[in-house]
Amino acid sequence: MTRTGQAAVLAAITLMCGLLVAGCGNGVRTEGDAPHVTPSPSAPTPAPTDLAEMRKLLDGAESAAAAADSDAAADR
Repeated sequence: MTRTGQAAVLAAITLMCGLLVAGCGNGVRTEGDAPHVTPSPSAPTPAPTDLAEMRKLLDGAESAAAAADSDAAADR
């Protein structure tokens, strides 16, 4: 590829990246724009059975992650 061709490809890639950044940057929030969430005094407290079920799901997920790590280490 000639220098002129390389320069044209570089210019096209730069233009595409610029357009992508300009298009994706619309609507980006900054820290000052973030909505503030205040806890509701009437928020329901979870039932003990709900907490137990969540703990069971979390334990299962942790176990699956540990198994995946073990498999990945064995594949190396």
